[in-house]
Order: sequence, then structure tokens, then C-alpha cells
Amino acid sequence: MGAPPHASTLPAARARLPRVLPLLACILAAWLLMAPARAADAPLAAPAAAATGELYLEVKLNGRSSGSVMRFVQLPGTARLRASAEDLRSVGVVLSATPGALPDELDLDQVPGLAYTYDAATQSIDLRVSDALRTPFVVETRPVRPIATGSASPGAVVNYDLYSRFGAGAQTSLLAEARYFNAQGVFSTTALAQVQGQRRSVLRYDSAWSHADPATLTSVQVGDFISRSVPWSRSIRMGGVEYRKNFDLRPDVLTYPVPQIGGSAVVPSSVALYVNQMQQYAGTVPDGPFVLNQVAGLNGAGQATLVTRDALGREVATSIPLYIDTRLLAPGYDDYALGAGLVRRNYGFRSFSYAPQPALTGSLRRGLSARITLEAHGEASPRLVNGGAGALVRLGDIGVVNGAVAASRAGGIAAGSGVQASFGYQYLSPRYAIDAQSTRASSRYADLGSLEGTPVVRANDRVTVNASLPRGQNLSLSYVGLRLGTARTARIAALAYGVQLTPRSNLTINAYRDLDERGARGLMATLSLTLPGRVGASATLGSQSGATSRTLSLARAGEVAASPGWSIQQGGQNGSSYVQGQAQYVGAMAQYSGALQHSDGRTQGSLGMTGSVVAMNGRILQARQTGTAFALVSTGLPDVRVLHENRPIGRTDRHGDLLVPDLVPYAVNRLGIDADELPLELQVNQASVEVVPQRLAGVLAQLTIGRYDSATVRLVDAAGQSVPTGATVTFGNGAAPTIAGYDGVVFVPHVQPENVLTLDWPAQDGAPAAGHCIARFTYDLRTAAPGATLGPLVCHPSKEAIP
Repeated sequence: MGAPPHASTLPAARARLPRVLPLLACILAAWLLMAPARAADAPLAAPAAAATGELYLEVKLNGRSSGSVMRFVQLPGTARLRASAEDLRSVGVVLSATPGALPDELDLDQVPGLAYTYDAATQSIDLRVSDALRTPFVVETRPVRPIATGSASPGAVVNYDLYSRFGAGAQTSLLAEARYFNAQGVFSTTALAQVQGQRRSVLRYDSAWSHADPATLTSVQVGDFISRSVPWSRSIRMGGVEYRKNFDLRPDVLTYPVPQIGGSAVVPSSVALYVNQMQQYAGTVPDGPFVLNQVAGLNGAGQATLVTRDALGREVATSIPLYIDTRLLAPGYDDYALGAGLVRRNYGFRSFSYAPQPALTGSLRRGLSARITLEAHGEASPRLVNGGAGALVRLGDIGVVNGAVAASRAGGIAAGSGVQASFGYQYLSPRYAIDAQSTRASSRYADLGSLEGTPVVRANDRVTVNASLPRGQNLSLSYVGLRLGTARTARIAALAYGVQLTPRSNLTINAYRDLDERGARGLMATLSLTLPGRVGASATLGSQSGATSRTLSLARAGEVAASPGWSIQQGGQNGSSYVQGQAQYVGAMAQYSGALQHSDGRTQGSLGMTGSVVAMNGRILQARQTGTAFALVSTGLPDVRVLHENRPIGRTDRHGDLLVPDLVPYAVNRLGIDADELPLELQVNQASVEVVPQRLAGVLAQLTIGRYDSATVRLVDAAGQSVPTGATVTFGNGAAPTIAGYDGVVFVPHVQPENVLTLDWPAQDGAPAAGHCIARFTYDLRTAAPGATLGPLVCHPSKEAIP
């Protein structure tokens, strides 16, 4: 057999082996000596098992420094670490929503979704956590204003609507509301006075004192009020006391459930939120999970689109279906009212007519969850006990159902027990909507209204279907059925159709039919046009129960102030015709209106005026309106421009006052003056002020403006030479010293009727010797021009010269 391959090289290899072995031994020894050092430098290695005790390490969260140092405990005999759940929560790692539900210390290796890397050299630890364990960054998409306690300056206001009709049936009427307000609340009363021929009458409507607390969103009203109700009960007018929740105090608060739309950003990114293709929010978020709160701008079904974009322009869009019903209450929200007193009778006919027996009424709504809102209502009097409960339940994204059951027991003529039940369903979307509601009541069911002669509706059915069609079309079908007692009183079906013909024209068609009365039907079509100059035109043609009608109109709306508005109509029905015209003017003190009508050979006309009279700060002012809150700006100077939120709102009158209406109650309203246009002699001590008025009240905003009188004088010595430049000038009025300028010119601030100026100057090279002189002059503040220049005035030498 032949020799194996490479057999000739074996002896040579054996000969070199003794020389290689020492080299291999040296390499192995060096590797063993350097192994501990490499282990200490390796960033991924855990602490040595033998090193036990406490470690205080700088914490990084997903590679980013948290700026915190935390205490960790190494488990004896292991390389594992423990940490406090509260410490982890402080750096943004949330393991439980309920504090105290976890042990005091946690083994980090046993926490799902958490990993860590310990670096012994830098004494730091990098916690790598999933989004489920991180505290989301919360973004409020709607600004929520801070709660402010409203203020009110003592005062009174009378809102009036004066109307006078002349011609056949001449009559003059005045509808007025008198209101007094201070820091404790508002008292208001309304009344109607009429004069027709020899007949004169005054009828009181409502009188009450009210106080509101924006911190608790509650209000109390003593006097006349309308009781709170739920959809399946009825309100009633009463005189007494009512305590209720009042969300109207904070219109910025969303009381219905709104979704929390969240996402996650790998790096700091910009975020934009669109609801039904309308942008609702745009901002930035840090890396990690985030949540957008208070998402508004939607009622019913819709779609939210969340778009995130990082610094490199990479964009991710996520669409989320939504369904929001504003009738629901957010979880934990309560809406309630409790009233006690006497039921109001003959309202609108008699000023003081109340039931002799007391009554109680109360309503409560509570948001049990984002899907369920519970309701309850009760009424009681010596002759009646009524109570019921209901609920609204959201069925995911397919709508909301509601149902309620109420029972009553009454005495007297309507003695007996009765039951009422209601059920409904509603679905809203941009394309179509369905609203259906049905209520049934037994013959003996009663409430406080039925005891006062207003019977309960025994059957009430309502169905409405709306659809948005292509090319700007809308279609609505509805059915309403009512029954009082045993006979059905009405069953009406209606149809409404609208279409936008052009950007400036619309056509609407409305039709109805009574399903029980033959021939009771109607049809009406209206064409509306928008013309240049803010003028609108319309033409209407209709038929009702066989009678035809037509109307042509042309109208122009007036501006907010100092601009007239007018309208002209011509029409007729069944052979008769009429023509009429109206005009209105919105002035600074009131709104004026007039009308003239000619029909069937008779002419009638009317005049009207609407406005307010305010008494505050020793003044009586007339205004167009006051709104829900107002302020009286007082400057003490006439014709000063006043700003509301940096927008010009008007000028002060000859007494230096201006009434600023339509302020937002219980919110910060900034009022100020335009100081740039004031004369130079005026000094603005306070250019702006923030006021927080109460609802239905006024507040005094005092802006102080003082007169700053000054003069410029030229001083010379006895020889007629200018006093030395740089001489120290001391004023007798106590103003800060200054120096004389070139040509002996001196600026005198806060000039007085009698003024004394003292000048001192030291000796200088090439200049006259040291000197001391005194100048005196008079100044007439009434006739002198602001900043007048006087002189030359002689500065008389004094023996008290400085060295």
C-alpha cells in the first residue's frame, strides 16, 4: 500500500512541537488573568453573585435617562435585582393602577414585559418596558379653563322690550325684567304691562333670587322656578326652593362620555387628530404611549384618524370608529335637582296664583359607565305619589336604547294607581339617522301636572328618519301619534326634502298628512337665494287643506351696531293679499324697529325698542343689551378706546365710562385701554384688568389714568449766559434730581403751580468757578399746553455756593 497523504511532514511537525507548547501556555495564562477584567467591563453582565446588598443606580427608561436615582436590592446568592413598586411608578413604570395592591418590593426578573441591563462601571440600569407598563403621556385636546369664583359689584339692570301698535286694535306693551345683583346672588323679576284703549293691566311672570357656585357646579333658587325633569317625565312651574346641579356654569366641561384615543411613538413625534376629516388637535408627544383626552366635535357615529409623524417624516395613520351620544353622562357624573314649594297656577293670566298644598319634585341622572346612564324621577304631594326609573344604554357603535317605567298613586277625584312605560332607540351618523320613541300610560297614571288640569298623554309615538343624499340633498320622514284619553287625537306623517341647487340657492319642500282626518294635508315649497350685499330673497308657494298661499320676500340683515336692516314681504291666500315692510336699527343705546302692513284696505303699523338700563357705580347708563354678564369700565376720562381681549369694543362716554356686554361668566375676561393713543400728559397707572363676573351680574373694572404735567425750561445766569451743562438740578416738588442739558435746558417733571429749581456745579478746567443758583417760576395747569417750553428764565446766584 502506498504511504498516507502528508506522511513525509509528520516528523518535521513533531520536531517543532516542543518549541510551540511554551507559547500556547503563555497565551492561556494571559487569557485566564484577563477574564475578570473583561467581565467587569462587559455592559450586559449582571452583578456578581457574591456581591449582595443595596445598590443606588441611575435609571434609564428604554435607553433614555429618567433623571432619577433609585434604590435596588440584590437577592443574596443571585444576580437578580428587586425594587420598590412605588419607586418604579415614580419613573414611569406602572405595574398596578391601585397603589398598595403589590408587594413592597418586586423581583424584576419576574415582571412580565420588563427587562433590564445593569452597568456596574457607570452604576446605572436600563429598564426596558413594554407600552403596557408605561405611564401614558396625557394630552388635553380641549383647553379647560381654571375654576374661578365670580364677583359682582352692587348694581341693578332693567331689560325692556317696548312695543306699540297703531291703527286698528292699537295697543302698547312693555315686557321688562328688573334685576338686582351683588356678591351674594341675583334677584330678578319679570312683568308685562299693557295699555289698550281704556284697559290697563300689569301681569307678573317670575320672581326669584339665585346663587351659583362654579366650584361645585351647583345653584340654589328661591322663588319661582321650573322643575327639572327627565325625558319621560314633565316639568311644572312652582314657587319655592330648588337646589340643582348646574353644568351651564362651566360650558367648557364635557359631561358626556368621550373616547380616549391613544397611540405609541417610538421617538418624539408630532400628532394630529381628525374627526370626520376635520382636524381637532395638532401637537407633539414624547416617545412612548400617549392618550388624547376630551375629544369633541362629534355627536353620533363617526371616525377618528390619528396621524403621527416623526422627525424623519415617517407617517403612520390609524383610523378608529367612534360613537358619541351627548345625552349620556360620563362615568361618575351626576345631574340632579330637588325642588319644594307650591305648584304655580294660571301662569300668564294671574300674577299670584299657587296651589294651597305643598309639593316635592326631584330628578337624578348618573353616569354608571361610559355605556350606561341611569335616571330617576319622583313627585309627591298630599294627593299624589309618583316615582320611576330608567336607563340609557349604548349598544357599541350601533346606537343607544332607552327605557323607563314609572308608577303613581293619586287620591281625590283621580284616585287610583297607574303605570307609564317608555322605550326608544336612536342612531346618528353623517349619512343617516333614526330616532324612535314610544310612551304608554294607563288611564289612572297621574303626575303633578295632571292634578292641575293638564292631562297625561296616554300614548305618544314618534319616529324620524333622516338621510343625506348625494349632490347636497337631504330627506326626512317622520311620524307622530298622540292620544289623550281613550280617543286617538292625532296621527300625522310628514316629509321634508332639501337640495342645494347652486352655491347661492336652495330648494326645500315640506309635506304633511293627517292620517285620521280626510283632506287634512299640506304642501309647501320654498326657493331661497343669496344676493350681493348680504341680501336674501325667497319665494314660497303652498297649499293647506285646499287653500293656496304665496309669499315673496326680500331682506337684508343689519350689522351688529350702527347699521340698518330691512325686509319686504308680499303675499296672499285665497284671494286676499297683503304687503308689509319692516326696518330695524341696532344703535349703541338700544335696538329700534318699525313695521307697516297693508291688507284688505286696512293699514297697520308698529314701533319697537329693545334695550337695557344699568345702575352701577353711582351712574345710570343705557345700553343695547347686557348679555349673561357685563362690566362697567371706568377710566375717569372721556373718549378713551376700550379693548376687550385686545379687540376694540368702544369708547368711554363724557363721564369716562363704557358698558361692555356679553362677557363670559365665571371665566377670566381681559379688559384694557389703548394707551398708545392717549396724550403725552396722561399717565396710565393700570392699562388692563382681568374680571370674572357672576352670571346675570355686572362687575366694575376700574382703570386709573392720571395726568402727567411736565414742562421744559431754559435757564440763564444774570449775564444772560446759559447755565453750565451738567449742572445738578434739584426740584422743590420732591422729584428725582437731574442735570442741565445743552443751552441750559432742564426738563421739569410733575410741574406745580409754584416751582423752585436749585442748580449746583463744581469748578472745572476751562469753565467758570463753582456756582449755586436758584430759579423760580409759576405754571398754570389749566391753560398751559402740555409739555410747554418756558424761558429763558434767570437763575439768580446764591451765597450758598458749593466749594
